[in-house]
Amino acid sequence: MQFSKKNLREILKEKRKRVKDKEVKSHQIFHNLEKLSIWKDSKVINTYISLEEEVDTKFIIYHGLIEGKRIFSPIITKDELKFGEVLSFNDLEPGPLGILQPIKTLDVDYDIFDLIIVPGLAFDYRGYRIGYGKGYYDKFLSKVKRGLKVGLIFEDLLFKVLPIEIETHDQKVDLIITEKRIIQIR
Repeated sequence: MQFSKKNLREILKEKRKRVKDKEVKSHQIFHNLEKLSIWKDSKVINTYISLEEEVDTKFIIYHGLIEGKRIFSPIITKDELKFGEVLSFNDLEPGPLGILQPIKTLDVDYDIFDLIIVPGLAFDYRGYRIGYGKGYYDKFLSKVKRGLKVGLIFEDLLFKVLPIEIETHDQKVDLIITEKRIIQIR
């Protein structure tokens, strides 16, 4: 049975609210990430700044900064994502959708990112995701030529196949990390 993306988003938001122990699971997801060579080898990381219900990315930002990695996060503009560097959590302010973002936009070449952490309401084993419906990340990811794209998701929101029609503009991730496992997309 297929759903419209709009209907599925509402169902997934409710399901995500019911996920228990989000902070513990987020911490485990980060530990699964930091075991990988891509984490150790990455010098420049692009990560979203999580909302309360999402996999918490503060571990990525905090540990990345401590380890001397450059961290970039999205800045939402009218129709696309721009990026700014995060030097500390004090460099962030609420953006137009209430999501924390860097204060200053930088003109960056997308190919400087070694690791790109991609948000989503849910992912499937094929690497597809359902986002929030604005298309910001699909537009951005379609322009990325290098850098490993990684989806972080709670196990409860991982599907064998998402029950939606995949469209030509939908972009896949290369790797999915949950609190229980790491899935390499082929």
